[in-house]
Order: sequence, then C-alpha cells, then structure tokens
Amino acid sequence: MADIRRIDGNAHLTVMSLYTTTTKWEPGVRLPLGVIPVDPALAAKMNQKGFVMDARRVAFIPVNNGFFPRLKNPDKGIVHTASLKFHTLVENTLMELAKRPELIIKLGPDVPGMARRPSRSQRDEDSGPSGPSGMF
Repeated sequence: MADIRRIDGNAHLTVMSLYTTTTKWEPGVRLPLGVIPVDPALAAKMNQKGFVMDARRVAFIPVNNGFFPRLKNPDKGIVHTASLKFHTLVENTLMELAKRPELIIKLGPDVPGMARRPSRSQRDEDSGPSGPSGMF
C-alpha cells in the first residue's frame, strides 16, 4: 500500500512494508496470526532463501533512493511479482489482523501521527550564522 501526501509543498510517497526475517520457527509450533512463511522454493524465485513475513510489524517508509536504492533501475528494483494465490494469502492475513489492531506494531520514519523531523530547508531557515535559533 502507498500513501501520497504533501510535506513542505512537495509530494511525499510513503509505502507500508511488512517485516521479513530468515529466523526459523520451531518445527510444529503454531505460527501466530500475521506470520506468513515463504517456503524456500518460492523464495528461490525471488533470489532469496526461505523467509517469514510478519504482518504484525509494519514499516512506514518513504519512497526514495535511501530506502530503495534500485528505484531508478529500468526494472524499478522489482525482483519478483507475487502470484495471485500468495497475494490473496497476504491480503486475507491483513484483513484478519485488521480485526486485532492491538497486535500491530508500526515502525519507520513515516509512521502516521508521529512528529516529522523538520526538512533541511526548515532547519536552514531556523539557523543563522551562529547556528539554530536560541543557540549561542
């Protein structure tokens, strides 16, 4: 999912990204709601090893080269497009999690409702020759 808003008069695109880890879960342990295993065969199609998506941990991150260094490549850094079956699994998991918002941990620099750091231009305006306002 993505969100476009205006910050300092400029369009700002934020994506919500699910946490992933290659940490193994104990065999036979029931996975908590929101944890989606990606088997090694599917992961190999993505040039990855088997991993787990944890939809309980959502990162709100800006779309920029710092977070997406291959964004300007012709392929936009897209490594793999999920199948409809996998997309449906993730979507259904997210819909179940929506019923349990207390399980969701919001992370990242663009978390909704969090105070944003002033932009570079705002910091420059607040700074005089002796540094930020109120500093000597």
